[in-house]
Amino acid sequence: MADNSTPKAYEPLIQLLEAAADGAHTHGTAIGLAHNTEAAIRADLIALVGAPAGPGGHPPALPGLKFAWDQARANKSAKIAALHTANSQGRFLARMCVRTLTPVLGESWNAQWDSVGFTSGSLAIPTAPLALLQHLRGYYGQHPTREMPNFQGVACTAAACEAAVQALSDAESARNQSQTDAGTAKAAFDAAFAAASVRISHLRDELAQLIAADDERWYAFGFDKPSEPTTPDVPANLVVTPGATGSKLLLVECTEARRATGYRFRAVNKSAHQEVASHLVQAAQTTLALTNVAAGTQVDVTVIARNAKGESQPTEPITATVP
Repeated sequence: MADNSTPKAYEPLIQLLEAAADGAHTHGTAIGLAHNTEAAIRADLIALVGAPAGPGGHPPALPGLKFAWDQARANKSAKIAALHTANSQGRFLARMCVRTLTPVLGESWNAQWDSVGFTSGSLAIPTAPLALLQHLRGYYGQHPTREMPNFQGVACTAAACEAAVQALSDAESARNQSQTDAGTAKAAFDAAFAAASVRISHLRDELAQLIAADDERWYAFGFDKPSEPTTPDVPANLVVTPGATGSKLLLVECTEARRATGYRFRAVNKSAHQEVASHLVQAAQTTLALTNVAAGTQVDVTVIARNAKGESQPTEPITATVP
């Protein structure tokens, strides 16, 4: 019996929803589809992918929850990067301020540095410099004569430290909000994805009650016929095209087979009955390099479709001459 299980990944689920909605539009009334109608399927689909704007922009475009989640993730990454930049700039400012104060307070840590915020016995600049910059702001406020408005192009002042504190605070707040927004968007997407998955499962069950297991209309809804095997169909339209003279290359392709997730292309020496090439690929095309076969040798080329359940029968061989 064919495996019509609900896809776990986003793209295959969207493809199946599109096909299901089209199938419901074409055949829903005729077969008596009552619960999982075109309107219901499209509502679940639009929730995920959105809808374009109508004529003249009315109604306006509706962004889907997948887009909203992607945007929220991108915004989260941007806010994390902005906070990293603000931290780097804050550490640089703090480092320059320390350099201006060493002539007064000493080249290495001592108790005088406590009033600047270095209370751990070290002058190392912390990874997150917000608290240190707040201490520096206060220190300069108490000792305005020790400010340096232009130290190698950097303002080491209470105002500059305050600006850095505000930049860090704003960046951290924006990062935190972006994480909340990303979590909210992910939860909304997950709920819509789950609802669409349930819709597909219910549609499959409803169709099983309305049409026969070998009814061709299963295809219109994006499903395989339940009466079919779980292994792929035999590929069709195998074509073998020789490469340039002397290249010993054969370009091989076929039509994608239903239920196939990969293909085995095989070449056998026609006279010696010996396999000379075997390629396992995902796409329904490949290039067979027959470097160990003499030019002019005839080979039989076949293809087998594959999936997790097994392999199809091979196609009828096509005889080709190695260029």
